[in-house]
Parts: sequence; C-alpha cells; structure tokens
Amino acid sequence: MEENNLYHYYGDRIRGLFMFTGILMVVSLPFFSSLIQVPIMISIFGILALAVLGGFLNPSQKWIIVADTFVAIFGFIAFEYYAVQAYLTPAPVPPLNTYFYWLNQIFALLFFITVYLCIKTLRGKILANKK
Repeated sequence: MEENNLYHYYGDRIRGLFMFTGILMVVSLPFFSSLIQVPIMISIFGILALAVLGGFLNPSQKWIIVADTFVAIFGFIAFEYYAVQAYLTPAPVPPLNTYFYWLNQIFALLFFITVYLCIKTLRGKILANKK
C-alpha cells in the first residue's frame, strides 16, 4: 500500500484486538470449558489462529486482510450465538451461566469492533488497487 493510503490501514488495532481477545480466551477457557459445545482442541486452535492471523497481517497482502475479516465475522457470529444461548438457557450452575453470558458478550463486542476495522482496511486496500 502506498504511504498516502496507509491511513486506511488498521492492522495494528486489529492485531491488538485479536491478541487481547486471544489472551482473554486462554485465561477463561479452563473455567468455561464445560459449557462450550465444541472440543477443547478446536477452541485452542481457534485461539492460536488469532495470534497467527494477527501476526501475518500487513498492508501489502490482500489475502490476509480478507482472512482476518472472515475470522472476525465468524468470531462475532459464534460468540454472539453463545451469548444469546447462555442467556436463554437455564444452566445447572446459574452464576457460571451468567458469567459465561457476559464473557461471550464481551468477545462478541470485541469481534464486532474488529469486523469494522477489518472492513475499513479491506475497503482501503480495494480502493488503493483501483487507482
């Protein structure tokens, strides 16, 4: 990306949000693993994917911007689904279910912000290529 188009690049913020979200996931996974409906290894690989994709993010390669955008969209959908499901489904351990709801809601909000920044970055990349 040319220097004058870098103002459309939000990679540092995206990377920071991926890393912050990943760290929160690593810390909270042991406490909520019993409520997650996927195998723990999938959760671990998903967390690792955030670090890898964030690390590859750069303004000159469109493919990684697209990949990060899809991961952010998937993350928002998955965590908002879990938040709504936790809110609507009574759990055997009510306080744990409430914490699980709020944690998933926080993850969904972090991914929502990341989607926005990814789309702005992708839009900047597309517009820069048209010039």
